[in-house]
Amino acid sequence: MKNLSHIKHVWPNPIDLARDLGLPYTTVHSWEQRGRIPPDRDFDLIDAAAKRGEKLTLEQLAAARKAGAQTTKGAAA
Repeated sequence: MKNLSHIKHVWPNPIDLARDLGLPYTTVHSWEQRGRIPPDRDFDLIDAAAKRGEKLTLEQLAAARKAGAQTTKGAAA
């Protein structure tokens, strides 16, 4: 998932992520296109990662969100 690299170690593709979250593929695909996952999905991601035997933390998600925001600002300048 090109724009969601911070979770690629858990979900190598959006189909698996959508399946694990119980969401339509189109929802996850739109996150990928925007390059961000809504913050209200953080706990869902953490729980789904744990079910896969992976550790994902709020700190990791927040850091990725912050890095993405900085990249977006840099591109707009």
